[in-house]
Amino acid sequence: MRPDLRSPGSSRPAPAASRTSTPTRIRTRIRSRRRTLLRSATVAGAAALLGVAMTGQSWASTPTSSWSTGAPTPVSRLTLPMSFESAPDAGGIYFAYYTTLESGTRPYAGFQPKEVDADGRPTLQAVFSSFNAAATTTDANCSYGADGGAGVSCAARFAYTKGTMYALVLQRASVTGDTQLMTGDVVDEATGATVTHIGSFSLPSDSGRFKPADSGFIEPYLTAGCGQQVTVTYGAPVGSEGGTDYTGGLPAVTDPSSGSCLSTTSTSTPQGRQVTVTGDTFTG
Repeated sequence: MRPDLRSPGSSRPAPAASRTSTPTRIRTRIRSRRRTLLRSATVAGAAALLGVAMTGQSWASTPTSSWSTGAPTPVSRLTLPMSFESAPDAGGIYFAYYTTLESGTRPYAGFQPKEVDADGRPTLQAVFSSFNAAATTTDANCSYGADGGAGVSCAARFAYTKGTMYALVLQRASVTGDTQLMTGDVVDEATGATVTHIGSFSLPSDSGRFKPADSGFIEPYLTAGCGQQVTVTYGAPVGSEGGTDYTGGLPAVTDPSSGSCLSTTSTSTPQGRQVTVTGDTFTG
């Protein structure tokens, strides 16, 4: 299960002593409002860096994905390809991959369609984040906080060509003493060229490498997502360790039985697993 993206809090009444303290109640309301404003699949810190509006909501159920590299051991690098065949030039839907490290800590990464850039080109936002409270960063693309809680959030936008396969390349790039550096980049699958650097953060070195298989989700992180339709193609994930690349099968996407405003249809193509995601208020 992925972490609950809703704002943390409790419906339990406050103790009598705190109910009589007006300054405490005001501070509590302010903290609660801040947590509400920080909700988003983009995660608070990275979104603030990019000036992204934080109005949105999370959903109890979303379509989920499963993927595997087929590697026999944990891997130091993951390559997770995806292309966007059609998407609105607006935020609303997040295509995310979870990646579990050997210690159990679980960074995630993914793509979100966004508005056109200043030159009128369609853009994607790539995200790489950690919920680990021990995560640290000095990367300009990253900031502290993840979905309103502890962690680090990194994000970068780039102009993209529809139908082009872009890969999230996530690495345990180095280990120095008791810390390891985690990096995320977007690479053009056809050319191998780096399209953009997403960000980097450090974790305790005992966090370890990536497990060779995991899951993901497709989330309407804004209400607008329920009125959108997006078609993507999932490529085969690759895990790399010790100079060997292991290529897995195509990811599978499954709809929840209830509770989601999104539904999906999937088909296999020469490029990968093509998935069309449609919101239940889509009128196109």
